[in-house]
Amino acid sequence: MSSTFSSYKIAYSGMYASQAGLGTTSNNLANVNTTGSSRTRVSATDKVTVQSSSSTGTGADVGSIARVRDQLLDQTYRTQNTQASYWSVKNGDLEYMQELMSEFGSTDASSESSSTGLQQTIQDFFNDWSELSKDPTSQSNREALIEAANSLVSNFTELDQQLQQLQQDACNSVKDGVDSLNDLASQVAALNDQISQAEAGSNGEATYLQDQRDALLDQMSSLANISVTTRADGTVQVNIGGTALVDGGKTRTLTVTGDGSVDSPLKVQWADTGDAAEISGGSIKAYLEDADQTGYGDIDTSTLPYSYSTDSTSSITTLRQGLNNLLTTIATKVNSLLSSGTDLDGNSGSSIGGFFTTVDSGKALSITNIQVNPAIVSDADKIAISATGEEGDGTIATAISKLTSGDYFSCDGLAMNSTEFYAALTSWIGTAGSNASSNYNTQSALVTQIDTQRQTVSGISLDDEMSNMIIYQNAYNASAKVLSTIDELVAGLISDLGGTLS
Repeated sequence: MSSTFSSYKIAYSGMYASQAGLGTTSNNLANVNTTGSSRTRVSATDKVTVQSSSSTGTGADVGSIARVRDQLLDQTYRTQNTQASYWSVKNGDLEYMQELMSEFGSTDASSESSSTGLQQTIQDFFNDWSELSKDPTSQSNREALIEAANSLVSNFTELDQQLQQLQQDACNSVKDGVDSLNDLASQVAALNDQISQAEAGSNGEATYLQDQRDALLDQMSSLANISVTTRADGTVQVNIGGTALVDGGKTRTLTVTGDGSVDSPLKVQWADTGDAAEISGGSIKAYLEDADQTGYGDIDTSTLPYSYSTDSTSSITTLRQGLNNLLTTIATKVNSLLSSGTDLDGNSGSSIGGFFTTVDSGKALSITNIQVNPAIVSDADKIAISATGEEGDGTIATAISKLTSGDYFSCDGLAMNSTEFYAALTSWIGTAGSNASSNYNTQSALVTQIDTQRQTVSGISLDDEMSNMIIYQNAYNASAKVLSTIDELVAGLISDLGGTLS
């Protein structure tokens, strides 16, 4: 049984525990709208004095001030966030590529009408060959054909330039992403040191530092596939592919090598060893894939049809190679037919080097190295469409206009004409875009769902905290009343004994 004077200490301990609870509740209320802040709670413990035959309660003590947090939900959130970020990049790039494909169209000068899509540009080009075959000596038809050819080359090359820029943006994003990852890792390591010191001092401040660290880890999960291990001292180890990026207060540095070209692809490596980092998710992985130009190159025009496939790592590279194949094959077939013809001046079509020529003669004909022959642009009479040498003969123009029906293309092993090949190309990008959009929507929904579950566990509720405040307030007042009552009893006892309480 406790003495009268020991009751003072018991009452005081109750006031102390309630005050700690009020302080924690006050901090929760202050951070009710702070992003990433976790609810904290006080764990009170009994103070017990053990005697030989019994134990006596001697009040309450504050055991700890801890966050309410579910580490399994945190781990699940980061895993799903990694995938959501990956598909966000993929979806964004494919949407942009589809927009580009629809933007490049053609305008019919005669009717002042415009159509969108490269297919219309190709069709207008071959239609003008058909019109020229009907009146081979018509200067207006020849000028219209040159205009259509320039439009064809311009649209293809401009689209390829846009795709090249998109690919360069992916390269830059890899470097920016790795820089951000290194910076976040340094911040996590600094917080690890602070948390370790706080935990050692048992001052309770580590809970708020841990919130800051968790917010950084969430950001890191959007960049790459991280795994987080919490240690007994409160610090964490952050791994990428089984290799530590953050280990307590220490970090390792990631670096990017290569320029993104076919000969020098981008690689993410550990700066100290040069070993490749196993980046298997997040936005960095998506940008690495889209920056990859493996599978893009000049086609061998001597062995047409070119064996085109849609299995490149990068969707940008896949589209660029498809467009290169389409334009280069059309140009090669047109040049081949015209080389056997005669122009209006009686010269052989082969004398000027073809309807389409290279800009840089040292490189192969391709979407990045093609133009309408300047000699033809300056003199439309040099378009050699006569098979007999007679001015009114448009046999070769007719043959060129029918190139759209020839199976000069191969896509994933299937023989196709130009219309079918273009349809296969647009179908592929549509399917890839739909798949990326579906995956992104699914992953985003999962991230939102898991984050909602996290908030249910660790989020701060205004109603709950107000209720806790009333409970702690009443408990504090009750302990204070006990202390006051004991004081009155002691004062009465002293007075009865003839003493004076000063």
